Formats: sequence, structure tokens, C-alpha cells
Amino acid sequence: DGYRNYECRLSTDVVFGYSGFSAEIEKNLGSSISHFVITGFLRNYNPAALVRRAEEIRAKLNEAGARKVVCVLDENSASDKRWHTGHGLQRENYSVMLEEVMRTPWLGVIFKPKAPGTLRSRLGPVSDLLTAAEKTGRCVILETSGVTHASSVPVLLAGLASDVVIHSHLSAGTAALECVLNGIPTLLIDREGAPMSKLYELPSGKVRFANWAEAADSVMAHFRAKNGISDFGIWDETFLREMDPFGDDKAATRMGSYLQWLIEGFDKGQDRETVLEEAANRYRDLWGDDKVISIGDCH
Repeated sequence: DGYRNYECRLSTDVVFGYSGFSAEIEKNLGSSISHFVITGFLRNYNPAALVRRAEEIRAKLNEAGARKVVCVLDENSASDKRWHTGHGLQRENYSVMLEEVMRTPWLGVIFKPKAPGTLRSRLGPVSDLLTAAEKTGRCVILETSGVTHASSVPVLLAGLASDVVIHSHLSAGTAALECVLNGIPTLLIDREGAPMSKLYELPSGKVRFANWAEAADSVMAHFRAKNGISDFGIWDETFLREMDPFGDDKAATRMGSYLQWLIEGFDKGQDRETVLEEAANRYRDLWGDDKVISIGDCH
């Protein structure tokens, strides 16, 4: 979470979070958490396993003439836009870069939809444009058959095959963070309007954009420039360390170890408070006293 969301307020024993910034959000929300465990970014557990598949995707695009490739990430949609982004907002996520592909013979695009099973029906008339772009061989959509909700395709697979990633919704920036932590230039577009987000600290015009028109124009200018635009899509290292204080791709291992310690404690017949405190102390011994903290009224 990049900012406070009241519906995300928590009252629980153990929470795994990326960083001290994540813990501050919970404090500001008034959450009650007896053990907030800072793990680092949890999704970066096996990027090496995706490299070969990403190279295969990129090779197919290159064979069709794509010299530069942009990746577009979306956040699904619902027909009633009072409860989610409407289909119109999502159609723009596809139409802008599809139109660029159709008029630019050296451009390729990879789409990573959040809900691929319903995508083409939700795109409406833009679906025809998508089909036309696919026929050029320079448009790839990472789909999974039979999936109507969240896709099982890793975000990073699309990112690793691309020169620039565009996350179309700054208000939900986790997928963007996953890509940029792996060294991929990554942009954010604030479609919904979330100026209170931590992500607003990122530079406007090079990482953060207000709309698709600005983002697309900048991407194409970057691709056309002989040496690209300096620092385009690059996030400040200090900012990244605020998001992931470890930076070692071992967050999932840390979380798994912590869960294992809890299980072992209960298997020994220890009481609840002893199990919780022993796991916390073991983690502190390994990673530092500041990596397990208490938030709010935990009783």
C-alpha cells in the first residue's frame, strides 16, 4: 500500500510487510498488530527461473521486426464503474499502445492483464484492434486459459522481455515495484488520482505521468532518441531501499522461516504467547531488532 486505506486496517497477531514504511502506514491507520515482521519485497523470489521464457517471448517479437518493446500492466475492470474502474478506463490501457504498434513497424508490446479470461469481452471494440496487432507478430498478450480472475502469469515475465514497463494504475503500484527492483525501467500512470501515495515522490515526466497521452509520447521519444532519455523509468535507489530494506530477493524465505517457527512451536505444545515471542526473537536475532515491531493496542 502506498497510502492509508481505511478498509485495510488490521487487528491481528502477525503481519508480514515489505518495510518500515509499510509499518508506518499501519500505525497511521490505527491498526493493532502484535508482531509486524519486515521481510522486504515478497514477490522477488525467483527471477532467474523466468529469464529463458522471457528471452523466448522477446525473440519472437524481434523476429517480427520489433526493436523496442514496451510492457503494459493493467488492474482488471468491472462493468459498474462505481465499484471498480470501468471498462472504458481499461480499454485505453490497450488502445493507446496498440495504435502505436500499428503505425510504428519497429515497436512491440506485451500486455500482462490481471484478469485475462474476460479481457477480450471487456475490451469491446478495442478487441478488434488487439487482434489486428497480434497478426503483425509484434503484440503478445500473456493469457492463461480458463482463468477468469487473477492471472497466474508472473508480472516479471512480461517485464524481463521488455525495454520499458508501464503500470497503468499508480494507485496499485506493487507490480511496478516488482519490475523496477529487477532493474527494468518502469513508469506509473495515475489514472484514478492518488496524490497522497508514496509513489508521488517519484519524478514527474520520467517515472510518474498523469495520463496515457503523456506517458506514450514520452516512451516513444525515449525509444527514438539515440541514447534514450536520461534516467527514464529509473527509481531513486534511496526510495527503493525504503520499499525493500534488504534488497536480496530473500523475503519469501524469511516469511517461510517465520511461519515454520510458529508451526514448530505449536507442535511442541507451547502456549500461544510463547510461540509468538520465540519466533519474533529468533527473527530479531537474525535480521535486527527493528525488523519485528509492535503496532497499536495489541491486547
